Amino acid sequence: MRKFSFPIRLKVLVAVLVILMLVVGVITATMANLFHQDKTAYVRDSSVAVTSNMRAEVETILTSHVSAARVLAEVLLADYMEPAAKQQLVKPIFVAYPGLLALVTTSADGEPLSLYNSAGLRDAGIEPDELHKLPSLVSPLEEGTVRVRGVRNDSGTGAVTLTLGRRLPGEGKDSAVVAIVSPADLSQVLSRGRPFDSVLVDPDWQPVVAVGDTDNAVDWARLALESFEGVGTSGAFEYSADGNDYIAAVAKTSIGDLTIITRISATAAYLTASQLLDDLVFVGLVIILVAAVCGDIASRRITRPLERLSNAVRKIAKGDFDVNVAIKSSDEIGELSTSFNNMAAELKEREASLKKAQYALIQSEKMAAVGTLSAGLAHEVKNPLSAVLGYAQLSKRKLTDPDALKGYLDTIEHETRRCNEIIGNLMQFSRVEKGDHSQIFVNDVVSKSAAIVDHQLSLANVRISCELGQNIPAISGNANQLQQVLMNLMINAQQAMGDGGGKVDIVTFVNGESVMITVVDTGPGIDEDIAAKIFEPFFTTKPAGEGTGLGLSVTYGIIQDHGGDISVERAESGGAKFVIRLPLETERTLALEKAS
Repeated sequence: MRKFSFPIRLKVLVAVLVILMLVVGVITATMANLFHQDKTAYVRDSSVAVTSNMRAEVETILTSHVSAARVLAEVLLADYMEPAAKQQLVKPIFVAYPGLLALVTTSADGEPLSLYNSAGLRDAGIEPDELHKLPSLVSPLEEGTVRVRGVRNDSGTGAVTLTLGRRLPGEGKDSAVVAIVSPADLSQVLSRGRPFDSVLVDPDWQPVVAVGDTDNAVDWARLALESFEGVGTSGAFEYSADGNDYIAAVAKTSIGDLTIITRISATAAYLTASQLLDDLVFVGLVIILVAAVCGDIASRRITRPLERLSNAVRKIAKGDFDVNVAIKSSDEIGELSTSFNNMAAELKEREASLKKAQYALIQSEKMAAVGTLSAGLAHEVKNPLSAVLGYAQLSKRKLTDPDALKGYLDTIEHETRRCNEIIGNLMQFSRVEKGDHSQIFVNDVVSKSAAIVDHQLSLANVRISCELGQNIPAISGNANQLQQVLMNLMINAQQAMGDGGGKVDIVTFVNGESVMITVVDTGPGIDEDIAAKIFEPFFTTKPAGEGTGLGLSVTYGIIQDHGGDISVERAESGGAKFVIRLPLETERTLALEKAS
């Protein structure tokens, strides 16, 4: 089962996010605590700010309408101007001030005078005939005084009256000019203060404009002002009514002696103020998201060079030392990449040197095997040559008997061929080769190997038995090297069995996609602790001076070079059993790719 891996870039990213979340959490908790401690002051300040802004806008609207009313009054009272000229002058003023509905005053003789916007009056529910019945005309004002009142009819619609004091010419009596103004602009100003309930009242406690709780505007405004005594012209305060807590603010205008009163439920105010915390959380999430993206980019810049190094390490682990990691930075990772490239180059050089040493080791083992065979070779060649000599001599004596002469000559030919074959195999074995692979048949290799050592083993009372499988296909390999492997195993078996002799069985067969060779002897066998180290270089159980410990190590290297493997186990007879597996062509290709 493959072990789960956690990439380092994810570790970096998680670490950044955890730290950032902790920082944002601490900031949010701190802000929430501070806000909780000062939320009342925050809401009161907000109330004062909203009310003050309302006052400023209301004063601006009233001031503009007072200015327009004064201009209209001058035009309306100009006796020297014709009505048509007056109409031409006042029309642009009504267009510029759509909220100005009408202007009403009286002449020096007490005659009512008026100018009005018919459409605006209809929307306000005021008939032109009712203009001169307004209470503001009955109460004269001192010149320069401005009074603001609200006017409502039975239908609930209404207007705002701006009464300007004026001095009648000649008699020195005070009179008034009344401007009828639409409350729409003032209502819009108060509406911008939602969710606050807002009301604009005159000194007589008549609502001029109200927004929010309009039905009880005067009642809650009176109650709020009773709690506001002594605060001044503006300010915020808290009061309770009907079992609810409210935060209210008051501001008085400099025109018309009006008062703006706003209030909001304490619960709603705190909920509204909690939007600050929501905004803070949102900003924190955005910061975390941005940090996650930046952290991912930064972690990839860190881990990509490490991934390239990891891939290069895997190639080296497979034996491919011809790798080079691109160096794109001069930091610690760049230095690591440089060191890695130097290491790969050194490993490549050492691999080449190791192959040369291995090749030389194989050749030295070959020469050692040749030396071992030399003693048996003399007797092996001497016997056939003696037979050749003897039968040659008999041939001279038996020239008179042609049939006998033919048999002798056949024996001479056979024994001479045998000498050539033995010497040829020995020369082929000792020949220096490059280890190139070609198509070979395992059965042929086994037969030749057995023929070379057969006489030497027979002198030690060791019999070789070959059981060669049928229809074994050719494999890709080096016949000379495999021959050396088999000879080493057979000679080792003879040495293990000693003077008592024994038997060596060699069996070949096909198992799946592999050709199998087993070499089994009847010797004492190999212990498990020795079997675990038997293929290690310089490991030997022979007395000092009788073995180098390199034979089976070289054997192991040759089998590995063929893409196969070799193992040793205890045979059923109690002796040693070496099992060699050599892959067929397709299996060998896969094995070599895996080994590389």
